[in-house]
Amino acid sequence: MRRKYGHALIIMITFLIFIYTDGVHAQSKDYYTNENGVKVSTKTYNFINEFYGNNYFEKMTIDDLNWIQDLNIDNSDVEIKTIYDYGISPMTSSLNQNGKTLTIVKSCSKNCAIIVKCTWTSLPNVRSYDIIGARFSGTNLISDSIVTKFSSSEGYDFVYDAKGFVNGFGTSVKLPSGSNVTIEQKYTLAKGGKVYASYQHAKKQISLSNSQLFVIDSAGYGNVFKFYGAATGVYDEMEGVDITL
Repeated sequence: MRRKYGHALIIMITFLIFIYTDGVHAQSKDYYTNENGVKVSTKTYNFINEFYGNNYFEKMTIDDLNWIQDLNIDNSDVEIKTIYDYGISPMTSSLNQNGKTLTIVKSCSKNCAIIVKCTWTSLPNVRSYDIIGARFSGTNLISDSIVTKFSSSEGYDFVYDAKGFVNGFGTSVKLPSGSNVTIEQKYTLAKGGKVYASYQHAKKQISLSNSQLFVIDSAGYGNVFKFYGAATGVYDEMEGVDITL
């Protein structure tokens, strides 16, 4: 019996030593650098892993790093909502539905920088004009700078146009060819209030002008988009995400 307990004690001590030394090693590493020369702090590295996935940093470029610079991660309070819902709840903070994952992040200091990301986890059958945008409650845009980035295995590009309203906006994005399709949108809001974000996928082909037939309404798809005219019944009614500022 004594031998058994002694053996267990040795294993436990070894396990504790492993935890301690591993923790010291992790804490001593202040920066991470990849093969593209991208160097980030531990805090930023952890954000990248959570928001983009564990393998993203390895291939990250300087342009990719510049995209998230507005978040000022090292000097701000950053919040990512990672609750996944499969259409059961009408409003969540991160949502997976119909082969897409929708996530929102905020980083607040004086104002709040927002990035909304829709990642396609499957290949879209229809590649027409999808809509991404937001509705505001108790807050407003700090500037008219709304940038939408769309990327795939074929590369990436940006859209700077948005249809604006007093209570929100929406941007039409032509889905790119290729795989690994991701749509991201970035803007800055005044601190306080709440933002509701939505991504709506066109289930059939629609023209750019007809994709703009919407208003911003809490009763709309994702609590953001209410379509009318030729856009009625075109979009997939994906649920939205929200975050308090």
